[in-house]
Amino acid sequence: MYPETAEQWPPLNIDSVVPLNGNSSSPPMSLSSSFYPQRPQAQFDRCNRFKRALWSLVWLCLFRPSPRIAFAWRRGLLRLFGARLAATAQVYPSTRVWAPWNLAMHAHAVLGESVDCQSVGLIEIGADVAVSQYVHLCAASHAIDSPDHATTIGTIRLEPGCWVFAGAFIGPNVTVGRGAVVGARSVVVQSVPALQVVAGNPAKCIRQRAAEWALPIH
Repeated sequence: MYPETAEQWPPLNIDSVVPLNGNSSSPPMSLSSSFYPQRPQAQFDRCNRFKRALWSLVWLCLFRPSPRIAFAWRRGLLRLFGARLAATAQVYPSTRVWAPWNLAMHAHAVLGESVDCQSVGLIEIGADVAVSQYVHLCAASHAIDSPDHATTIGTIRLEPGCWVFAGAFIGPNVTVGRGAVVGARSVVVQSVPALQVVAGNPAKCIRQRAAEWALPIH
């Protein structure tokens, strides 16, 4: 059997370990002492956790195994859990949605394969937006300066016509402007102006998108 507490583990032999500063005479680090003054507490109520557990079961049994072309079926399942989806919105079967009730998708918006839509806060996806495979939309973070590293909740807004390339990360309280393009593997933590092409970590503007053909804003 494994020990119940770390204090019951046998002592570690760290005599041969050289610290990063190269000074082997430095005192050994205690691995059993706590860093935080208190254990983090659950920050979502039982109702929220129950709904997410039920949605996870539905996702596993009914959403994920559905045929690729069954967009109407998946729209129906998401709507049952409160998502607001246009009739032409498309969500692929491997897309993960944390809380469907915090998701809104307008006409012809697409969440591609294996997108992680962490909708702790509201995520709104505008008309004609393409979110490519493996993108992570994360509408929450943690207060790293707080001893209980409390969850901080924000929103994400993808305005009409923008395009998020594969593997990009978009953090909370970010708006990607109308027609903007986010390059593959970019990390976006600040809002992107309309028609800007951004890339990198952190994402920076690399040029303006040529879109004279775009329809005017109504």
